[in-house]
Amino acid sequence: MASMLNYNMKYKTLKSPSESKFTLKGSKFLGYAFPVETPEEIDEILRDIRKKFYDATHHCYAWQLGYDKHVTFRYNDDGEPSGTAGKPIYGAIQRLELTNTLIVSVRYYGGTKLGTGGLIRAYGQSASDTLEAAKIKTVEVGDKLHFTSSYEQHPIIMRTVNQYHLINFKQDFTDKVIIEIEVDGNDTERILEDVKNATNGMIIGKVL
Repeated sequence: MASMLNYNMKYKTLKSPSESKFTLKGSKFLGYAFPVETPEEIDEILRDIRKKFYDATHHCYAWQLGYDKHVTFRYNDDGEPSGTAGKPIYGAIQRLELTNTLIVSVRYYGGTKLGTGGLIRAYGQSASDTLEAAKIKTVEVGDKLHFTSSYEQHPIIMRTVNQYHLINFKQDFTDKVIIEIEVDGNDTERILEDVKNATNGMIIGKVL
């Protein structure tokens, strides 16, 4: 059986939300960064930000979701001159090679125009300061394998799979034992074969 990933995938994202603020020529920039998983979650956060800072001049943002070949992203200037807000915010995400990350920079206009270059630097700084205040984590992703076992076969399966690096592991005991593990994609075929051999062909795992 072929592996779904055929390699071990890792990506970087945020451990928890973070924020920052600074003032430039009277304009206040409030930066907020969030770990996110779905476009729906992003939309909800943006609605909350706009509601909370309803009197702000701009709510500019950038986000990226996914990893490897399945990456989506978006950035928005929210009325600022094209390319002066969303793009530099997104640049901060790219520099740290983050994904599943949303950054919003809320601006209160202070009466002095910053110019194109000034806006790019200001929004870039807002995003960078916000990420500097954040804690970053590495997430490991692999193949998810499923085994249905008798209680008698359970110790044999556990001895076999524990010879490998397990990213995640859970089991459920009912009339049978359901074992689900997440492993390095490079190990998938060997684990399936080892479990099959160790149980004399009685337990055939599957890739979820």
